[in-house]
Amino acid sequence: MINQVNFEGYLARSWEHRDLRYMRLANHRLGEDGKTSSDYVTVQIDPSLDFDPRHIKIGRLLSVSGRIIGRDIVEPLKMVVAKSHDGVELPGELSTLVIRRPTAQILATGVKLLSGIKSPKAKPDQKGKPAKKKPELPAVPIQAGVDLADLTADR
Repeated sequence: MINQVNFEGYLARSWEHRDLRYMRLANHRLGEDGKTSSDYVTVQIDPSLDFDPRHIKIGRLLSVSGRIIGRDIVEPLKMVVAKSHDGVELPGELSTLVIRRPTAQILATGVKLLSGIKSPKAKPDQKGKPAKKKPELPAVPIQAGVDLADLTADR
């Protein structure tokens, strides 16, 4: 069977755990509402690679090649619930229950820094016009006591 992956994404986070190097890459795409949506993947760096993602600036576009590997994340149910629901507390014994969460990630055997930036373009609205741009702030510095609405009303 073939198990090969080529993936491009923006560096979102990097860390080291048990002498292994990891990074999280975000691959941007246009969502249905025209806004940018991101898909994230965890990448484990092959120990034979001379690449440390902790020295790379967050937001840098990277290309990785490698293969998919499976890994179980073992953690207390209390931590899983804490990540998903604010303010939910589990009864005594449930909070200490340990669970295994199966995950898939990329084992990178090659990493390249890309210089080009590929950002998605906004979809046009229903009338065929480009999506609205963010309002521009006035070039005049804002002074205390001046209403921002008065400065932008002239535009």
